[in-house]
Amino acid sequence: MILVTGGAYAGKTDFAREHFPGMKLEVRYHETVRRHLEDGTDPLEAAAALAAGKDVVVLLDEVGCGIVPMEASERAYREAVGRTGCFLAGQADEVWRVVLGIGTRIK
Repeated sequence: MILVTGGAYAGKTDFAREHFPGMKLEVRYHETVRRHLEDGTDPLEAAAALAAGKDVVVLLDEVGCGIVPMEASERAYREAVGRTGCFLAGQADEVWRVVLGIGTRIK
């Protein structure tokens, strides 16, 4: 499994398509984390199942920068995305950070 992270609209999808052709892309995984929270399921359990796959590239937006949201549910969402990202990074064979369409391998 490969994790590609970066800010919103930073070029992660194009980068992944170019550098990892033929691999399944799991795009906008931060929104999948939101759906798990809304459904009452554990995002880390779902991430563990995803991390077991070898031919998958997970694209995860960095959502923890900026002003801390006032709503408790939004703060919980940001924390869940961060924890899920940390878990996926630990399980990944490679981790890439994309800024302005340029990827830097960080693991």
